[in-house]
Amino acid sequence: MAGRDVRRRWSESLLLVLAIAEGSATLTLGMLLHNVSTESSSQSYSQTQAATRGPDLVAQSSSLDNGTTSPADLAALVALSHAKGVVASSGPYPMATADLRTPTVTGGATVEGRSESPAPVDQPLVTAGTWVRPGGVVVERAFAQAAGLQVGQEITLNGRRFTVNGIAVTAAFSPYPEIGCFAGCIGPQSFANDEVGLMWTTEAAAVSLATSDAPVTYFSNLKLADPAQATSMANALDNNDFPKAGAPNGPYLLSAQQIAHEDNNLIVNEQIVVLVGSTLLTILSIASVAVLVGGRLADQMRRVGLLKAIGGTPGLVASVLLAEYLLLALVGAAVGLLAGWLFTPLLSSPGFGVLGSAPRPPLTASSVLIVAGVALGVALVAALVPALRAARTSTVRALADSARPPHRSELLVRLSARLPVPLLIGLRVMARRLRRTTLSVLSIFVTVSGVVAVLIVHGRLNSVEFN
Repeated sequence: MAGRDVRRRWSESLLLVLAIAEGSATLTLGMLLHNVSTESSSQSYSQTQAATRGPDLVAQSSSLDNGTTSPADLAALVALSHAKGVVASSGPYPMATADLRTPTVTGGATVEGRSESPAPVDQPLVTAGTWVRPGGVVVERAFAQAAGLQVGQEITLNGRRFTVNGIAVTAAFSPYPEIGCFAGCIGPQSFANDEVGLMWTTEAAAVSLATSDAPVTYFSNLKLADPAQATSMANALDNNDFPKAGAPNGPYLLSAQQIAHEDNNLIVNEQIVVLVGSTLLTILSIASVAVLVGGRLADQMRRVGLLKAIGGTPGLVASVLLAEYLLLALVGAAVGLLAGWLFTPLLSSPGFGVLGSAPRPPLTASSVLIVAGVALGVALVAALVPALRAARTSTVRALADSARPPHRSELLVRLSARLPVPLLIGLRVMARRLRRTTLSVLSIFVTVSGVVAVLIVHGRLNSVEFN
């Protein structure tokens, strides 16, 4: 009986399935992202580290109060390459910050000076174009994607013209926009916006970009005999704990594990957004399903009377009505699970800053049970009260399908008496169906809140990343 009613009212049934499926899909996305985020990021970073001879430790020279790097600071950085456990190194390489200008983008960039020949540790992998040469720059891939930079494009850094020779990935720094948290925040120079991009050019060009307000700082890359000890070694040698060799401050160190953790933040942030979205869509689904179910059951009173007239008990009537919506809830949950599983790799991608792609996560039994349970719970909450009310309705009244006499409120009558007729009738209908009206208001509230939140975040990202 439930199946036949679904086929008879297929358009309303489709709306119910879609309402449940959207909440189920985002809930599935959130749970699957939680399962794959760390694993996906770790695999992608390891692949990038292997392809780029990635360092186990990255060291940045400390600076004086005026931002300059003293000879003693530089000597302390060089001394790290001879520290116990270090088997290979590259650098120190100069790095300067610069104002980036293109016809469409205004922002900041950290520019590291590199040799044209390959480095034994941290040799960024060029994914498009060529490696550094005089008059050109190579752009970190995530930053190039965000800023719309392409090979052959001309840009200016501190007013000097450069050509984008290539685009590359590295394991020595976190991809854009996390790069600023090390090279921009800890370094002697710091933009008001820490989300600056990374570029590479020749060492002479990088030094020439330095200014009195933003002097050159230096970076070295270290390979350890035991990479697993990178974090503990960084903690042991970092800054004031490092044997200074006469330097006022020791170098700052960052381990590959810490860089990989920053890479993972991209997926973690996506997961948070999806979980918040799934919560909002679940609330929206409950409200939408309740409104649809309430309206649909109101049209089935004559059917309820016929069932009772041929001997159907109140329990049978309630079971038939509930079975229909629980069936639709299961279909919606299945559609949502499939959609969430298919779209998860798009959101769990480690991004353009590293190599590799995210694996498609498996649907676990617990995930299926949770999503199906939520979908059934939504349908049950929405349909239970109307179904019980229909089951308790008398056979004669259900067959007559007469309208319920309205409950008149003296206050409402006084408030609506002087309104135009369409508003007067609309207000009284809303007051008579208070539950359905409240759910409709809640649906609109959640929808508008979500749209406003997206617009605010979109505007903030546009204003923060590029001015």
